[in-house]
Amino acid sequence: MSTTQASEGPPERGIALSIIIVTFEARDVVVDCLESICLNPPHEPYEVFVVDNGSTDGTSDIIRSRFPEVRLVRIPINGPYAVANNRALALARGRYLCLLNNDTIVLPEAFDRMLAFLHDHPEAGAIGCRLLNEDGTTQVSVKSLPTAASALFGARSIITNLFPRNRYARKQLLHLDCDMMTPLEAGYISGAACMHPREVVDKVGGLDKRFFYFVDADYCKRVADSGYKCYYLPTATIVHLNHKGGSRASLRERVRRVVDFHVNAYVYYRKHVQQSPWSVMHVVAVGGLFARFLAALTVQACAEAVGLIRHFFRQ
Repeated sequence: MSTTQASEGPPERGIALSIIIVTFEARDVVVDCLESICLNPPHEPYEVFVVDNGSTDGTSDIIRSRFPEVRLVRIPINGPYAVANNRALALARGRYLCLLNNDTIVLPEAFDRMLAFLHDHPEAGAIGCRLLNEDGTTQVSVKSLPTAASALFGARSIITNLFPRNRYARKQLLHLDCDMMTPLEAGYISGAACMHPREVVDKVGGLDKRFFYFVDADYCKRVADSGYKCYYLPTATIVHLNHKGGSRASLRERVRRVVDFHVNAYVYYRKHVQQSPWSVMHVVAVGGLFARFLAALTVQACAEAVGLIRHFFRQ
């Protein structure tokens, strides 16, 4: 890993990959992530950024003491996820740039296989890998770009949860028809672990700070609009300990995420699908999204109630 001080400028020939991790109040999780990178690094020269988004749990201190080679960027407040990533993107010097969630465990050859694919496919603007749950099952990490059908047959829909392999869900959740050996052209890939050539990021620009959810869909849509393709590489694997990175730590956060998901869905719709607020389809979409929000909020309330009851009986 590079030990040079943070500075802006063009990429250096010696650094092939810049790995960027944003973290907030997740000291132990990000330490595990960094240790996995040390155990399974890319064979080409690389650097690692950790952007500490205002943590108060000693994250910065432990990174300085245990990982002095990491380029630590401290932000005093927990601001937007996209802004934190963009801060590191401006400092990164690699020819390829990897955005990595803090709650990930890198497995052997994951980086090397993604880099090799980008070397061999100049038309690729983004590459994602197979993400595994803690129990080894495959996560939903490659999808078609969001449409109205995504609300009915996406990963969060009731229909898909009841009938996970229905033909409409397979059109949305592309991993269901993937043989896990062949690269797959994707609508968009999960932002939990994605890699881009620097020239693509320079052309497309940084992440849109309005998004937390749909930030990956928005970016892949912009990559495609710039003339590049997005790919899913199932032979490269990383474990994603979903929601252990600090995003679901409290009741307030869990409820806020339900709200943010639907607000971000609307922003994506206005940006990429229907820009006019006066069309009939806009009214229909807003009504459908609001109905979905109420249903999701009801489900979340029921889940919280069940959790409280279980806690009460355990006590």
